[in-house]
Amino acid sequence: MTKVAFYKLSSNQQSAFELVCQLVKKACKTGQQVLCLLPDNRAAEQLDQMLWSFEAAAFVPHGLGAEQYPVAISTDSNPADHHQILINLQQQIPSWFSRFDRVIEVIYQQPEYQQAKRENFRFYKERGYSLSFHDLSNQFPK
Repeated sequence: MTKVAFYKLSSNQQSAFELVCQLVKKACKTGQQVLCLLPDNRAAEQLDQMLWSFEAAAFVPHGLGAEQYPVAISTDSNPADHHQILINLQQQIPSWFSRFDRVIEVIYQQPEYQQAKRENFRFYKERGYSLSFHDLSNQFPK
């Protein structure tokens, strides 16, 4: 069954992208494929740029579009062939989330977005998914 982890930040979307870069780098080191699901093309392009530049010595092979491997940055409602890690930065849960081994929901400070993530937590919990919660507010300050 899919394992779901929530990561809470006390800051904005930019900090969420920094966290995503770290999570993606860690996943790549262990040979896992990642699909980063973004709310819109602008956000997808921002994350794409951050993955190229977040660490001078790091190289994270990635691209825009769900068909990219090992790391895809997408706004698409089709996950292509991905099934290992989904990092969801959209407010809603995609209907195909359960095909993934792991789902990561990142929460940042924006009231409407936070409320959507609360509802997502409730959705997973009511259906019996294994949940974990990580408060990273002190590590990614405002």
